[in-house]
This record gives sequence, structure tokens and C-alpha cells, in this order.
Amino acid sequence: MKTKIIFSVLFISLITSCTLSQIGYSPLIDTTITKSTLQTLGLLNREVSGDTETVIGGLPYTIVSRNKNQPSNDKAAQFIFERFQGYGLTVQYMTFSATGQNVIGTRTGSKYPNRYYIICAHFDDMPSGVLAPGADDNGSGTCAVIEAARLLAPFTFDYTIKFIAFDEEEQGLVGSHRYVDTAIANGDSIMGVINLDMIAWDGDNDFEATLFCIAPNEIFTNYVKKAINLYVHDLVPYVIIQNMSGSDHYYFQQNGYKALCGIEMMEDFNPYYHTINDKFSNVALPYFLYFTRGAIAALMTFAGDYFMNIEHTPIVSANEYTPIIATAVITSPHSIAKIMNGPRLYYKVAPGGFSYVNAHYNNLDTFKFMIPDQPPGSTVYYYIAAQDEANKFVGTLPFGGKGVSPPGLIPPDTLFSYSVMVGTASNNNEPITFSLSQNYPNPFNPATVISFSLAKKSHVKLAVYDILGKEVNTIINDEMHAGEHTARFDGTYISSGIYFYSLFIDGVLFDTKKMTLMK
Repeated sequence: MKTKIIFSVLFISLITSCTLSQIGYSPLIDTTITKSTLQTLGLLNREVSGDTETVIGGLPYTIVSRNKNQPSNDKAAQFIFERFQGYGLTVQYMTFSATGQNVIGTRTGSKYPNRYYIICAHFDDMPSGVLAPGADDNGSGTCAVIEAARLLAPFTFDYTIKFIAFDEEEQGLVGSHRYVDTAIANGDSIMGVINLDMIAWDGDNDFEATLFCIAPNEIFTNYVKKAINLYVHDLVPYVIIQNMSGSDHYYFQQNGYKALCGIEMMEDFNPYYHTINDKFSNVALPYFLYFTRGAIAALMTFAGDYFMNIEHTPIVSANEYTPIIATAVITSPHSIAKIMNGPRLYYKVAPGGFSYVNAHYNNLDTFKFMIPDQPPGSTVYYYIAAQDEANKFVGTLPFGGKGVSPPGLIPPDTLFSYSVMVGTASNNNEPITFSLSQNYPNPFNPATVISFSLAKKSHVKLAVYDILGKEVNTIINDEMHAGEHTARFDGTYISSGIYFYSLFIDGVLFDTKKMTLMK
């Protein structure tokens, strides 16, 4: 079992050009998702799973089962319909059989009204008897969709959003299959689908989540993962490339639409699945909340088209004692602010605070920044930030910075770096071998720096373990380019003692070293 990841900072020094079409940070998203709380989501799940009485059609009612053959399943559909309607959405039933009906709520987009994103979940459940609470499967996904509708209905986005509760998933994805067939026949422009199925069980309390997709949808799914990482720090999402056929994203992806399924970890599967004990008292509320917030953050990012592309060739270490020019090409679906709140390059000489420079040159999408000359032996850390003209979102390179008007006041966890060399410059971005250095300082309190080099682009995991071999922190778990890399480990929240850090390269243990935290 992994513990919650402690904040770490990774400094990157590369010589290749970085082009990242990335999601931007929006304060609106950040504030909106916090309006989904343990209380709002918990009450909704209690109502959907029959733990507490609700009101349907103006009368008290308890939804004791959402199985297709039980009358309360129709009442559940009515409950969802009335919630969507109460939020101001355009709502319709899509009836496809004597027992089956999907519920569809629509918020029309202002720029692309005929192109839409979907957030969906199936609301029917098992077992087939008169009592089937289905709090996790799939009251959890259903509640997330209803919560998304509640929070997003007041806003208008560039793209249309459809909030869909599918019926008869348990009988073979019947409702979603019919929807996809109809969408194809109508020539619908579906931009992407976020399907949520069982997002409220976390038996080992590791807050890990799975995002299933097929290979053509990996980029789309990684954007969802990045949105979760940007806005919901407590959830740990993993993208799994697999043709998982057991949920409502399936027929979308099989017909060429971008789609994913967000679900609990398969190795931590809910033991109450399809039983009468899948009830609210067994729901992992914090995990459920973070998963819901992450899905809504991703949906808002897509619907608002909050994307920015920043292309920049990182500065190479040299023995030049003159100002350095950094160039970036910045594009977005939205107009970039160029004068007021225009692009900035933030820089610092460790361990000082950040200063910034505005672009001194701009031609169309190209911006140039001049970093003042620094004394020999200095290491300069920097990042680039830009925001849209409407002050809605900010993009940074490297990814992860925050703050609007001015852009990027909060730095990303990852920074570019270069050194002002003493004497002849050497290109330290192309090491001949792999290596792992001893941390410095050692002993340390509370932070230390770990350096390593990569001879080629590799998947890197840098992890910290206690003396019993238990992993206490994953500092890095990502693809990285060849070069010298430096990671900062913060031991503020762990006890004094001896620890070990290990470097894994492409899944193989390369080296392990010992370090001492002394408080």
C-alpha cells in the first residue's frame, strides 16, 4: 500500500524543444469543484441508494432498488430527471424498451452548440430482488453526474455538455448501446466521453483510481489525468490501456469516439459488489468526493477549451556572462493576453525567490524574454506563464503553475534550469551513463536533493523507503528525457530516521542509497 505522496520538486535540464499542448489552470474550476462536499455528495448518495427518503413528483419516496425489473427503478429515473430539470437543464427521457429509459440533461454551448462532451454513468443496479441499494455500483457514478449537473448548469461553456444517466447497463450496456447507435445515425459530433462506474470504494485507503481507455484515446485520457493532478491532489489516477468492455464507455470507443471509464482499482475491488450490502455505510466518502471533483474538473477543462500550447527550447548551460534570451511560441483556442497580463518568464537563482521579466519582443505567437546576466557558478531555474485575454485560465511550461492576472504567480512543481559555467561550458544534458548520486545534504532536515542522470529517454521511478522496506514517498514516476536531473525530497511530514531511496529505470531497479533524516 502506498502512502499519500509528499510534495516534491523536480528540476529539468533539457536541450530538446518542448512542445506541450496542455491543460490550463482555471480559478473558476478550482472554486466550482469545492462546492461539491462530503455533505452534498453524501446526501445525494443516501437518496439514490435508499438509505434515506427523498422527494419524487412532490411526494416522499424511498428508492429501495434500481434494478430494471423493480418499480423503483422508474422512480430513480424520475428522480434524476427532476434534479436535472431543477438545475435548469434541457431534459429528456430516451425510452428504448418497456423497462429501459436513459435520462439526458443538456447545457448548450455558446461557441460550438452542435459539438458536445458527455459525462455519464449507469443508474440501474443489482441484485435483482426488491432490495438493491447499489451505493457504489453505480449510485456513485450517478451521483457524480448529478453533482456535475448541479455545479455546471449555471455556466455556459464553449462546447455543449450532456449529462447522461444510462439504464440497463447491468443487462449488457443496453441503454448506452442504443444511445451510441442513435448518435451515429444522427451524425452527432461527440468530442469526448467521461464514464464513471463504481467510484466510491477504497478498501486499502490509498486513494488510487483507474482510467481505462484504448490506445487511440490515450491522449484524451491523459488530459483527464492531468486535470485530476492539477486540481485534486489527494487522488492518484492511473491510465490503463485496455479494451475494458464492462461499462458504458465501451460502445462509444468501439465506434471511434474518445471515451474512458473512471473506476476503482481492480485489485481493490468492492467485496459488496452486486449484493444488498452495497450500501451507503460502506462508501468511502473522501475518495468518492475526490473522484467526483476530478471528473468535473476535467469536464470543465474540455467544455471550456482551456488548453494552451507552449513551445520552447530550454536554455543550455554555458560560460556566457551576458543576458540570456529565451523564446516561446504560445498558442491557444483562446486569444492570448499580450500587453495587460501578458506572458512572463519567472526565474530565480537558487535558493532565492522568483523574479520575472515580461516579453520584450512579440510577433504573432512568438515571444522573447531576456533573463538578466548572472554571476559565474550560478544555477538559474525558470518557467514560462501565459493567460488568455479574458482572464479565464493560465498555462505554464513546465505544466502545473497557477494564478491569473498576473499569470503564473504560483510556480509549477517542475522547473527548467541552466548553469552559468565557470570556464569552458560542458553539455551536461547528455550523460554517457546512468547514475544515482548521494543525496545532499545528508543528514538532512527537512529537505534534501537527489541527483541522477539518464543516458537515454526512460521511464523513471524514484521512491523513498523506510528501514522496513515500506514505500513512504514516490518522488518521480514518469517518462524523462536523457540528461542530468535533480529532485527535492521533503521530509517534513515523516519521522527522523534512516531511509533508502531507489532509482528504477524502465521498471528495473538500478541503484539504492541510504540517507538520514535528523530532526
